Amino acid sequence: MGTPEFPNGFESWQKTHFEVVEVLCYIRSLEEGKQPKSFSEMLDQSATDEMYKLALNLTNKFEEETKGRKRERFLFDEIEDFVWNEVRNMQHK
Repeated sequence: MGTPEFPNGFESWQKTHFEVVEVLCYIRSLEEGKQPKSFSEMLDQSATDEMYKLALNLTNKFEEETKGRKRERFLFDEIEDFVWNEVRNMQHK
């Protein structure tokens, strides 16, 4: 896993990471709703190493790309659009 460099400071990175995880959990819940699951599978909502790495990498990428940029919208809205675009790009590769 890449070590965060906090280009916008730790507080900004921490907020971004929280919001990235929120969006990834939301996307996962949408995808899981399309497939039947057993009760035990529904209870296990823990993340995998791949999800941890994805959240870290997306957080670092967003922070680097927005370094010094003034926000024009709510942080969550910017991150939600960013994460959706990144996930779609990964699916098309």
